[in-house]
Amino acid sequence: MKAVTFHGVGDVRVETVQDPAIQEHTDAIVRITTAAICGSDLHLYHGAIPGLLPGAIIGHEYVGVVEEVGPHVRSFKRGDRVVGAFHVACGKCRTCRRSSFNQCRYGGVLGYGVAFGNLDGTQAEYARIPYADHTLRRVPDGLTDEQALFTGDILTTAYGAVVNSGLRPGENVAVIGCGPVGIMAVQSAFALGASRVFAVDLVKERTELAAQLGAIPVPSKEMNAVSKINEWTNGEGADVVIEAVGGPATLKLAFELARGGGRISAVGVTAEDTFAYPLMSSLTKDVTFRIGLANIHRDIDATLALVQGGRIDPTVVVSHRLPLEQAPEGYRLFDQRQANKVILQLS
Repeated sequence: MKAVTFHGVGDVRVETVQDPAIQEHTDAIVRITTAAICGSDLHLYHGAIPGLLPGAIIGHEYVGVVEEVGPHVRSFKRGDRVVGAFHVACGKCRTCRRSSFNQCRYGGVLGYGVAFGNLDGTQAEYARIPYADHTLRRVPDGLTDEQALFTGDILTTAYGAVVNSGLRPGENVAVIGCGPVGIMAVQSAFALGASRVFAVDLVKERTELAAQLGAIPVPSKEMNAVSKINEWTNGEGADVVIEAVGGPATLKLAFELARGGGRISAVGVTAEDTFAYPLMSSLTKDVTFRIGLANIHRDIDATLALVQGGRIDPTVVVSHRLPLEQAPEGYRLFDQRQANKVILQLS
Protein backbone atom coordinates (compact mmCIF):
# COMPACT_ATOMS: atom_id res chain seq x y z
CA MET A 1 0.00 0.00 0.00
CA LYS A 2 0.96 3.67 -0.25
CA ALA A 3 1.67 5.55 2.97
CA VAL A 4 3.26 8.76 4.23
CA THR A 5 6.53 7.98 6.00
CA PHE A 6 8.94 10.02 8.12
CA HIS A 7 12.63 10.14 7.24
CA GLY A 8 13.99 13.13 9.15
CA VAL A 9 13.38 16.78 9.87
CA GLY A 10 11.32 18.22 7.02
CA ASP A 11 11.49 14.94 5.11
CA VAL A 12 8.26 13.01 4.62
CA ARG A 13 7.67 10.74 1.65
CA VAL A 14 4.93 8.70 0.07
CA GLU A 15 6.24 5.15 -0.24
CA THR A 16 5.03 1.63 -0.87
CA VAL A 17 4.97 -0.26 2.43
CA GLN A 18 3.61 -3.55 3.71
CA ASP A 19 -0.15 -3.75 4.22
CA PRO A 20 -1.25 -3.90 7.86
CA ALA A 21 -2.60 -7.13 9.30
CA ILE A 22 -4.64 -8.13 12.33
CA GLN A 23 -2.23 -8.56 15.25
CA GLU A 24 -4.59 -8.71 18.22
CA HIS A 25 -8.08 -10.13 18.54
CA THR A 26 -9.46 -6.61 19.18
CA ASP A 27 -7.95 -5.02 16.03
CA ALA A 28 -9.70 -3.77 12.92
CA ILE A 29 -8.21 -3.03 9.52
CA VAL A 30 -9.66 0.16 8.03
CA ARG A 31 -9.38 1.25 4.40
CA ILE A 32 -8.72 4.96 4.73
CA THR A 33 -10.85 7.17 2.49
CA THR A 34 -9.94 10.58 3.94
CA ALA A 35 -7.07 11.66 6.17
CA ALA A 36 -5.64 15.00 7.24
CA ILE A 37 -2.47 16.69 8.39
CA CYS A 38 -2.75 17.85 11.99
CA GLY A 39 -0.92 20.71 13.65
CA SER A 40 0.64 18.21 16.06
CA ASP A 41 2.06 16.35 13.04
CA LEU A 42 4.32 19.36 12.59
CA HIS A 43 6.08 18.45 15.84
CA LEU A 44 7.06 15.21 14.09
CA TYR A 45 8.00 17.11 10.95
CA HIS A 46 10.31 19.31 13.01
CA GLY A 47 11.92 16.35 14.80
CA ALA A 48 10.61 17.46 18.20
CA ILE A 49 9.05 14.12 19.20
CA PRO A 50 11.54 11.46 20.37
CA GLY A 51 11.30 7.88 19.17
CA LEU A 52 10.00 8.41 15.66
CA LEU A 53 12.11 6.09 13.54
CA PRO A 54 12.90 6.60 9.85
CA GLY A 55 10.31 4.87 7.70
CA ALA A 56 7.54 5.16 10.31
CA ILE A 57 4.02 5.72 8.96
CA ILE A 58 2.60 8.96 10.35
CA GLY A 59 -0.79 10.63 10.67
CA HIS A 60 -3.72 10.17 13.03
CA GLU A 61 -6.82 11.87 11.57
CA TYR A 62 -8.88 9.48 9.49
CA VAL A 63 -12.21 8.28 8.15
CA GLY A 64 -12.56 4.99 6.34
CA VAL A 65 -14.34 1.69 5.78
CA VAL A 66 -13.80 -1.43 7.86
CA GLU A 67 -12.13 -4.16 5.80
CA GLU A 68 -11.46 -6.81 8.43
CA VAL A 69 -11.98 -7.29 12.17
CA GLY A 70 -10.38 -9.49 14.80
CA PRO A 71 -12.43 -12.27 16.42
CA HIS A 72 -13.16 -10.25 19.58
CA VAL A 73 -14.51 -7.16 17.78
CA ARG A 74 -18.26 -6.99 18.37
CA SER A 75 -19.36 -3.50 17.30
CA PHE A 76 -18.10 -3.39 13.72
CA LYS A 77 -18.10 -5.50 10.60
CA ARG A 78 -16.68 -5.32 7.11
CA GLY A 79 -18.21 -2.44 5.15
CA ASP A 80 -18.97 -0.17 8.13
CA ARG A 81 -18.00 3.44 7.55
CA VAL A 82 -16.08 4.71 10.55
CA VAL A 83 -14.18 7.58 12.12
CA GLY A 84 -11.66 6.91 14.84
CA ALA A 85 -9.97 8.61 17.75
CA PHE A 86 -6.35 9.59 17.23
CA HIS A 87 -5.40 7.83 20.47
CA VAL A 88 -6.40 4.25 21.20
CA ALA A 89 -7.75 2.98 24.50
CA CYS A 90 -8.63 -0.48 25.76
CA GLY A 91 -11.88 0.59 27.46
CA LYS A 92 -11.36 -1.87 30.32
CA CYS A 93 -8.45 -0.77 32.52
CA ARG A 94 -9.06 1.28 35.68
CA THR A 95 -8.34 4.61 34.01
CA CYS A 96 -10.69 3.83 31.12
CA ARG A 97 -13.39 2.83 33.59
CA ARG A 98 -12.97 6.29 35.12
CA SER A 99 -13.51 7.74 31.59
CA SER A 100 -9.87 8.89 31.51
CA PHE A 101 -9.33 7.19 28.17
CA ASN A 102 -6.37 9.46 27.40
CA GLN A 103 -4.57 7.84 30.33
CA CYS A 104 -5.26 4.23 29.29
CA ARG A 105 -2.59 1.84 30.60
CA TYR A 106 -2.44 0.13 27.22
CA GLY A 107 -3.13 3.11 24.97
CA GLY A 108 -1.08 5.00 22.44
CA VAL A 109 -1.22 7.62 19.70
CA LEU A 110 -1.44 6.53 16.09
CA GLY A 111 1.58 7.49 14.01
CA TYR A 112 3.49 9.17 16.83
CA GLY A 113 6.47 6.91 17.35
CA VAL A 114 7.92 4.56 19.92
CA ALA A 115 7.28 6.84 22.90
CA PHE A 116 3.54 6.81 22.15
CA GLY A 117 2.95 3.10 21.62
CA ASN A 118 4.83 2.50 18.36
CA LEU A 119 1.62 2.39 16.32
CA ASP A 120 1.55 2.95 12.57
CA GLY A 121 -0.29 6.04 11.43
CA THR A 122 -3.29 6.63 9.21
CA GLN A 123 -1.94 8.73 6.33
CA ALA A 124 -2.06 5.53 4.37
CA GLU A 125 -4.35 3.44 2.23
CA TYR A 126 -4.98 1.04 5.12
CA ALA A 127 -4.47 1.19 8.88
CA ARG A 128 -4.60 -1.19 11.81
CA ILE A 129 -6.75 0.23 14.61
CA PRO A 130 -6.25 -1.40 18.02
CA TYR A 131 -9.18 -1.78 20.44
CA ALA A 132 -11.57 -1.15 17.57
CA ASP A 133 -14.74 -1.47 19.66
CA HIS A 134 -13.65 1.48 21.81
CA THR A 135 -11.59 3.54 19.36
CA LEU A 136 -13.93 3.63 16.34
CA ARG A 137 -17.38 5.13 15.82
CA ARG A 138 -19.80 4.66 12.93
CA VAL A 139 -20.19 7.74 10.78
CA PRO A 140 -23.84 8.84 11.02
CA ASP A 141 -25.86 8.71 7.84
CA GLY A 142 -25.69 11.92 5.86
CA LEU A 143 -22.32 13.10 7.11
CA THR A 144 -19.49 13.53 4.64
CA ASP A 145 -16.00 12.26 5.37
CA GLU A 146 -14.81 15.80 6.08
CA GLN A 147 -17.66 16.50 8.51
CA ALA A 148 -16.89 13.34 10.47
CA LEU A 149 -13.11 13.47 10.22
CA PHE A 150 -12.47 16.15 12.81
CA THR A 151 -14.50 14.47 15.55
CA GLY A 152 -11.65 11.98 15.89
CA ASP A 153 -9.20 14.71 16.83
CA ILE A 154 -9.25 18.50 16.64
CA LEU A 155 -12.97 19.17 17.07
CA THR A 156 -13.28 16.86 20.04
CA THR A 157 -9.99 18.16 21.43
CA ALA A 158 -11.41 21.69 21.40
CA TYR A 159 -14.82 20.62 22.68
CA GLY A 160 -13.18 18.71 25.52
CA ALA A 161 -11.13 21.77 26.47
CA VAL A 162 -14.34 23.78 26.82
CA VAL A 163 -15.99 20.98 28.83
CA ASN A 164 -12.93 20.80 31.10
CA SER A 165 -13.15 24.54 31.73
CA GLY A 166 -16.51 24.15 33.45
CA LEU A 167 -18.09 26.76 31.17
CA ARG A 168 -21.47 27.89 32.43
CA PRO A 169 -24.14 29.28 30.07
CA GLY A 170 -23.83 33.05 29.72
CA GLU A 171 -20.11 33.24 30.51
CA ASN A 172 -17.57 34.78 28.16
CA VAL A 173 -14.65 32.88 26.67
CA ALA A 174 -11.31 33.95 25.26
CA VAL A 175 -9.78 31.54 22.77
CA ILE A 176 -6.05 32.00 22.23
CA GLY A 177 -5.03 30.75 18.79
CA CYS A 178 -7.41 30.65 15.85
CA GLY A 179 -5.85 27.81 13.96
CA PRO A 180 -7.99 24.73 13.34
CA VAL A 181 -8.25 23.76 17.04
CA GLY A 182 -9.01 27.32 18.08
CA ILE A 183 -11.75 27.69 15.46
CA MET A 184 -13.27 24.45 16.76
CA ALA A 185 -13.04 25.88 20.30
CA VAL A 186 -14.93 29.00 19.20
CA GLN A 187 -17.75 26.87 17.81
CA SER A 188 -17.73 24.54 20.80
CA ALA A 189 -17.93 27.43 23.26
CA PHE A 190 -21.00 28.81 21.52
CA ALA A 191 -22.57 25.34 21.36
CA LEU A 192 -22.07 24.96 25.13
CA GLY A 193 -23.65 28.31 25.97
CA ALA A 194 -21.00 31.05 25.86
CA SER A 195 -22.48 34.52 25.57
CA ARG A 196 -19.40 36.01 23.89
CA VAL A 197 -16.21 34.51 22.51
CA PHE A 198 -13.08 36.59 22.00
CA ALA A 199 -10.84 35.15 19.28
CA VAL A 200 -7.17 36.04 19.83
CA ASP A 201 -4.49 35.46 17.20
CA LEU A 202 -1.50 37.25 15.74
CA VAL A 203 -2.78 36.48 12.23
CA LYS A 204 -5.65 38.82 11.41
CA GLU A 205 -7.11 36.52 8.75
CA ARG A 206 -7.60 33.81 11.35
CA THR A 207 -9.51 36.14 13.66
CA GLU A 208 -11.65 37.18 10.69
CA LEU A 209 -12.68 33.54 10.16
CA ALA A 210 -13.60 33.37 13.84
CA ALA A 211 -15.64 36.55 13.41
CA GLN A 212 -17.64 34.86 10.65
CA LEU A 213 -18.63 32.28 13.27
CA GLY A 214 -19.84 34.96 15.69
CA ALA A 215 -16.67 35.64 17.72
CA ILE A 216 -15.23 39.05 18.54
CA PRO A 217 -11.93 39.25 16.65
CA VAL A 218 -8.82 40.25 18.62
CA PRO A 219 -5.90 40.48 16.15
CA SER A 220 -3.15 40.73 18.75
CA LYS A 221 -0.53 42.11 16.39
CA GLU A 222 -2.72 45.20 16.00
CA MET A 223 -4.08 45.59 19.53
CA ASN A 224 -3.23 44.65 23.09
CA ALA A 225 -5.39 41.61 23.77
CA VAL A 226 -5.43 42.06 27.55
CA SER A 227 -6.45 45.72 27.34
CA LYS A 228 -9.16 45.10 24.74
CA ILE A 229 -10.73 42.16 26.54
CA ASN A 230 -10.63 44.07 29.84
CA GLU A 231 -12.35 46.95 28.05
CA TRP A 232 -15.08 44.66 26.70
CA THR A 233 -15.60 42.99 30.12
CA ASN A 234 -15.65 46.12 32.29
CA GLY A 235 -12.17 45.42 33.57
CA GLU A 236 -12.85 41.87 34.73
CA GLY A 237 -11.27 39.68 32.06
CA ALA A 238 -12.50 36.41 30.58
CA ASP A 239 -14.49 33.90 32.62
CA VAL A 240 -12.84 31.10 30.67
CA VAL A 241 -9.65 31.04 28.61
CA ILE A 242 -8.98 28.25 26.12
CA GLU A 243 -5.29 28.04 25.17
CA ALA A 244 -5.13 26.32 21.78
CA VAL A 245 -1.55 26.94 20.68
CA GLY A 246 0.90 25.40 23.14
CA GLY A 247 4.02 27.03 24.54
CA PRO A 248 5.14 29.51 27.21
CA ALA A 249 4.08 32.73 25.46
CA THR A 250 0.43 31.82 24.96
CA LEU A 251 0.17 30.21 28.41
CA LYS A 252 1.46 33.45 29.92
CA LEU A 253 -1.19 35.35 27.99
CA ALA A 254 -3.89 32.97 29.22
CA PHE A 255 -3.15 33.87 32.84
CA GLU A 256 -3.25 37.56 31.96
CA LEU A 257 -6.64 37.25 30.24
CA ALA A 258 -8.41 35.26 32.97
CA ARG A 259 -10.52 37.21 35.44
CA GLY A 260 -10.26 36.74 39.18
CA GLY A 261 -11.79 33.34 39.88
CA GLY A 262 -11.58 32.46 36.20
CA ARG A 263 -10.56 29.16 34.61
CA ILE A 264 -7.91 28.30 32.05
CA SER A 265 -8.10 25.13 29.97
CA ALA A 266 -4.92 24.51 27.99
CA VAL A 267 -5.04 22.00 25.16
CA GLY A 268 -2.37 23.25 22.74
CA VAL A 269 0.23 20.56 22.08
CA THR A 270 3.72 21.65 23.06
CA ALA A 271 7.23 20.26 22.89
CA GLU A 272 8.42 22.49 25.76
CA ASP A 273 9.40 20.89 29.08
CA THR A 274 8.61 23.85 31.33
CA PHE A 275 7.18 27.35 31.48
CA ALA A 276 7.35 30.07 34.12
CA TYR A 277 4.20 29.52 36.19
CA PRO A 278 2.77 32.80 37.57
CA LEU A 279 2.40 31.44 41.08
CA MET A 280 1.69 34.62 43.05
CA SER A 281 -0.80 36.12 40.59
CA SER A 282 -2.59 32.76 40.29
CA LEU A 283 -2.86 32.64 44.06
CA THR A 284 -4.20 36.15 44.44
CA LYS A 285 -6.55 35.87 41.44
CA ASP A 286 -7.80 32.40 42.49
CA VAL A 287 -7.26 31.07 38.96
CA THR A 288 -7.99 27.44 38.09
CA PHE A 289 -5.55 26.01 35.55
CA ARG A 290 -6.10 22.72 33.78
CA ILE A 291 -3.91 21.20 31.07
CA GLY A 292 -4.00 17.81 29.43
CA LEU A 293 -4.14 15.73 26.31
CA ALA A 294 -7.45 15.34 24.53
CA ASN A 295 -9.84 12.68 25.82
CA ILE A 296 -11.47 11.81 22.50
CA HIS A 297 -13.32 8.65 23.53
CA ARG A 298 -15.15 10.57 26.27
CA ASP A 299 -16.54 13.29 23.97
CA ILE A 300 -16.63 11.98 20.39
CA ASP A 301 -20.28 10.93 20.54
CA ALA A 302 -21.27 14.45 21.61
CA THR A 303 -19.31 16.11 18.82
CA LEU A 304 -20.66 13.74 16.19
CA ALA A 305 -24.19 14.65 17.35
CA LEU A 306 -23.42 18.38 17.23
CA VAL A 307 -22.06 18.11 13.70
CA GLN A 308 -24.97 15.96 12.58
CA GLY A 309 -27.39 18.48 14.09
CA GLY A 310 -25.76 21.38 12.28
CA ARG A 311 -24.60 23.09 15.48
CA ILE A 312 -20.91 22.90 14.50
CA ASP A 313 -19.35 22.95 11.03
CA PRO A 314 -15.77 21.67 11.28
CA THR A 315 -15.16 21.95 7.53
CA VAL A 316 -14.74 25.74 7.71
CA VAL A 317 -11.04 25.22 8.54
CA VAL A 318 -10.21 23.28 5.36
CA SER A 319 -8.02 25.24 2.96
CA HIS A 320 -6.44 22.52 0.79
CA ARG A 321 -7.53 19.14 -0.54
CA LEU A 322 -4.74 17.00 -1.99
CA PRO A 323 -4.33 13.39 -3.08
CA LEU A 324 -2.22 11.22 -0.78
CA GLU A 325 0.65 11.35 -3.29
CA GLN A 326 0.97 15.10 -2.65
CA ALA A 327 1.24 14.79 1.13
CA PRO A 328 4.84 16.13 1.22
CA GLU A 329 3.60 19.31 -0.47
CA GLY A 330 0.77 19.47 2.04
CA TYR A 331 3.27 19.32 4.90
CA ARG A 332 5.35 22.05 3.30
CA LEU A 333 2.34 24.33 2.87
CA PHE A 334 1.15 23.68 6.42
CA ASP A 335 4.61 24.22 7.89
CA GLN A 336 5.03 27.54 6.06
CA ARG A 337 1.55 28.69 7.14
CA GLN A 338 0.35 28.76 3.57
CA ALA A 339 -2.42 26.31 4.49
CA ASN A 340 -4.90 26.32 7.34
CA LYS A 341 -5.93 22.65 7.18
CA VAL A 342 -4.88 20.07 4.61
CA ILE A 343 -7.14 17.16 3.68
CA LEU A 344 -5.62 14.07 2.06
CA GLN A 345 -8.08 12.34 -0.25
CA LEU A 346 -7.65 8.64 -0.92
CA SER A 347 -10.92 7.79 -2.68
